[in-house]
Amino acid sequence: MRFHFGAVPSSPDFEPDVSWKSLREPSPWLAQFIALPIGVFAAALVGFLWFVITPLQKAMPTGTLSAFVLAFVGIVVVHELIHAAAHPKGGRSPHSILGFWPSRVLFYAHFDGELTRNRFVAILLMPTLVISILPLLVATIAQLSSGWLALISTSNVFAACVDLLGAGMVLFQIPATATVRNQGWRTYWREKA
Repeated sequence: MRFHFGAVPSSPDFEPDVSWKSLREPSPWLAQFIALPIGVFAAALVGFLWFVITPLQKAMPTGTLSAFVLAFVGIVVVHELIHAAAHPKGGRSPHSILGFWPSRVLFYAHFDGELTRNRFVAILLMPTLVISILPLLVATIAQLSSGWLALISTSNVFAACVDLLGAGMVLFQIPATATVRNQGWRTYWREKA
């Protein structure tokens, strides 16, 4: 795994030829703007589910503003590590890159290689499943009540709004049998030979 400060790095060994098609996707700023309503809806839905199907009313989170900010920073770090853990070799490959793009206020986990379309979607959705959905399911089944867990679950699904948008674009534009690869921010795909 490598660490990168700045824009999602380009792959020097990948020059998309005519066999590769470009995914129709917005720029990073526009993606965040478009995904914001998705994040608000997803957070409202997950928060509502916490209130309806768990005994959350008994355990609202308490703490200082600094505790909430620290929790959010922790969520972002764990979120990106979960993306990387879903990469081939569990993120322990030189093709796995964790980075921060300051001008876009964007943390990212990037895989610099080819992936199947379904693996690409799984990488995008894994933090939402692990941090937001799984705790909700466990709390529902065990009838546990944790305000902090509900806050983390809801905050994560809000922060995953660009992942949710990306997964939707990939699912609607790329055939299930295709291979996917990124060149910097841009996503390309081609049918398997």
